Amino acid sequence: MILTALLFGAAVIAGAGIVAAFWNDLVAFLKKAVEKVRAVVAGIVYGTKVFIRKIGEAFKEISRNYSKVDDHWQETIVTREIPASKVPEDILARANEIGYGQELDITDELEMQLESA
Repeated sequence: MILTALLFGAAVIAGAGIVAAFWNDLVAFLKKAVEKVRAVVAGIVYGTKVFIRKIGEAFKEISRNYSKVDDHWQETIVTREIPASKVPEDILARANEIGYGQELDITDELEMQLESA
């Protein structure tokens, strides 16, 4: 997957306000998550998918990291909680539409941000 490679080649995402801060914080979180996963699993991390989930008044950022150990695929999940005030309005609206406890895949949006940086 492109995302894992883009994370480590990413520059700071340009822009102003909460949107740029959200993506920059997310990239920093994902870099740490991928490094921790690499240290824990015996195989190679091949890809990462990114989700956001509404939990009460806050949200969880979820990193699903995929690695291959011998002949078996392994999924390692890393999460962190963030306040709703730090989530961009468009993502907040989409997450609220799908409802409590459901995951919204934001991998494509992150890839676009990284490619345009």
